[in-house]
Amino acid sequence: MLQFVCMLLGAVVLTGTALAADPAEQKSMPEADTHRGGQPPPTLQEVLAAALHRSPYQQVLEAQRTQAQALTAHGDRLLGDVPALALLYRTDQVGSDDGLREYDAAVELPLWRWGQRHAAQAVATHATQLLAGSEEAWRLTVAGEVRESIWEVALRQNNLVLARQEWQATEATERDVAKRVGLGELAQTDLMLARTDTLTRKGAYLRAEAEVLHAQQRYATLTGLERLPRKRGEQVSERATIVAEHPLLAQAQAGVAEARARLDAIRQKATGNPQLLLGGKHERAAIGEDYNDSLQLGLRLPFGTHAYSGADIAAVQRDYAEAAAERDQLVRELGLALHEAEHNLETTQAALDIAVEQNQIAQEHLRLAKIAFSVGEFDLVGFLRVQNIAFAAQRSEQELRIMRQLAVARYNQAVGILP
Repeated sequence: MLQFVCMLLGAVVLTGTALAADPAEQKSMPEADTHRGGQPPPTLQEVLAAALHRSPYQQVLEAQRTQAQALTAHGDRLLGDVPALALLYRTDQVGSDDGLREYDAAVELPLWRWGQRHAAQAVATHATQLLAGSEEAWRLTVAGEVRESIWEVALRQNNLVLARQEWQATEATERDVAKRVGLGELAQTDLMLARTDTLTRKGAYLRAEAEVLHAQQRYATLTGLERLPRKRGEQVSERATIVAEHPLLAQAQAGVAEARARLDAIRQKATGNPQLLLGGKHERAAIGEDYNDSLQLGLRLPFGTHAYSGADIAAVQRDYAEAAAERDQLVRELGLALHEAEHNLETTQAALDIAVEQNQIAQEHLRLAKIAFSVGEFDLVGFLRVQNIAFAAQRSEQELRIMRQLAVARYNQAVGILP
């Protein structure tokens, strides 16, 4: 009787070691690590700001900003193109040699045709709007990378914690088996089996540790930070459709408008710019005569320009068609992404509800199996099978809790909501 009581107490202790923590306490994952050196963990918005600061795409946006500024300056100019200085000298030295001398100087000023300047200003306006749309789309894209990286680290860290708990539990089982082998209650082969299970769990722990390091390195490369945000969980957005204000869709629409403005501008430019000539002439007809000074005023009008600008117009027209096609394709992709995000959120929640119940059953089964194993009513093979089922159930529940948070983040990403 005394031996039975001792075995029962040992089973209770072993059960607590195997679980390593109360499952009820593990249902809520910690939001972030504790303070280090008195510095609180960053917020989700601070992590996003750090990732944006490190993003190489800033170079593209800066070039786009410079282009928009140059287009604005061009549309604000008084002249439609680059002015030119024309100089002319005439003499009859190689002809009659009567002493003819003529000096001409004129400035050629390209003028705006009716509608050309307005078209150029429209290009500048739409280029500025495209820049703003590109910046918002860039923020959303980087936010998606940050969301994925954060929850990847959280998932890997959770796997590491569970791997450590499972390793410790199998070590406790191995110690118990070794003790009972010494007492002659179990065979040496049982100890070998328990040792093999311990080594398997140790290997899983080492692999989980490596995966954490890899995920943390990717997170650090993306954000320049080492710590996860203090509150990384998000609330599901109330937005249920893809609206016109979606950053990616707004950028695509701005791209279509900018391409259309460029097409209108190049069609206007294809008519050519009238040239206003302002100049003076200093001349004499023959030797001995006085020089005469006069003012010149002229207007040069190009014609037949459409025959030479067709290729340029066609190239911009192709840009416009591609921008419109990409926008329409994006509308489809965003709709599909939203549908998948909604479905993923629903199925993950349903799977989590099932996993919670399965884990409760598995942990209770493990508790009873430990008691039965400790009193010799259950062999080691059967006990290890029950223990592995309990490990898998606990891992499934914890992973699904994290995956649900990731599903919420992906849903918000799909509808275009920043953290």
